[in-house]
Amino acid sequence: MTLPLDVPGLEKATASSVKTRGWPSLMRTVREKQALVITNHNHPEAVIVDIKAYQELLAKAAGADGDERLGELERLRVEFDSRLASLGREGGLGKVMGQPIRRGRKVTLGPSL
Repeated sequence: MTLPLDVPGLEKATASSVKTRGWPSLMRTVREKQALVITNHNHPEAVIVDIKAYQELLAKAAGADGDERLGELERLRVEFDSRLASLGREGGLGKVMGQPIRRGRKVTLGPSL
């Protein structure tokens, strides 16, 4: 998932400024702005959110993705069961496994002369 980083209210801070400002200042900004993007050499590297916002994100993700994942898992199960059943049908894996191995030519060991 890609977050839009230039949204109003999503404040940015450089990694070096976080080091100099310290933890209390960092957390004060997170509480005020709900999120803080940490950048390193002008590239976003992390987003810090408070625990309440994080728990809300997890709940939303579990609700939205949970149903989709269950549907996909069910589709894969049905496909697997179908393929497994086809192995037992006439002409399936049982027929192949029950036949002796035939070679098209004689196998010789060593260099052929």
